[in-house]
Amino acid sequence: MTASARIDKGGLEMADTAQHLDIGRVLQNTIGVITRNPLIFLGLSFLIVALPQALIQLATGVSTTGEDATAMFEIFSSPSMVAAGVGGWLLTIILSVLLQATFIIATVKDLNGQQISLGECVGQAIGKLLPLIGLGILMTLGVMLGMLLLIIPGLILALMWIVASPVMMAEDKGIIDSLKRSAELTKGSKRWIVLLFVVYIIIATILGLLMIPFAFAGTAALMVVGLVINTLTGALQGTGIAAVYVDLRIAKEGGNTEELANIFA
Repeated sequence: MTASARIDKGGLEMADTAQHLDIGRVLQNTIGVITRNPLIFLGLSFLIVALPQALIQLATGVSTTGEDATAMFEIFSSPSMVAAGVGGWLLTIILSVLLQATFIIATVKDLNGQQISLGECVGQAIGKLLPLIGLGILMTLGVMLGMLLLIIPGLILALMWIVASPVMMAEDKGIIDSLKRSAELTKGSKRWIVLLFVVYIIIATILGLLMIPFAFAGTAALMVVGLVINTLTGALQGTGIAAVYVDLRIAKEGGNTEELANIFA
């Protein structure tokens, strides 16, 4: 066994003896998966994340009244607009869960060198949609409660549970068992996960800065740029979490991505 996992066309093969997250490897896998399958990952991110967000902005009028404080107050004082906003928020959560689940399956298959079938990936993700939504609600409540307790406990829970969704998809566990399993996998890797988040934040910040020149180019131009940026960040986030799960599991337990991919066969 080598000191670090070796990556080739067949995916990750050997366990990392350090048994913690390898940031470089996760980034390499994340970018590699997206660039090998741009139509699937960027296309889904556009349809499931970026486009719905843009439509919600249009429906609530946020994109056209953002500079008018009075108009903004009228929006949030209108029951119909508040209802639209809440409905849009719930829709965004459901679509994000579906995207994450689909990306988990597709990422594992890609890292093992298997052909990705979009229909199969989406179908399997839909089959787990309700449990994943339940998991997401419990995670959100837990992290929010932790945030109320001097913030730190909430951050710790967020780090502990970051791969709970991939666990549920790949290992067919229930909600509580998925949270426990995620805590087990992330043990000893939390600092590396934080550093990985910093890298993603830097990337998102750079992408956000690209919007500045378009701030005075009109609403349409700003929305188009926003669509592009949200598509990229959605793909990076969804694929990145799946890549983190794969890396943690193989680093701690050995094996290879074929064992994981067979679950979704």
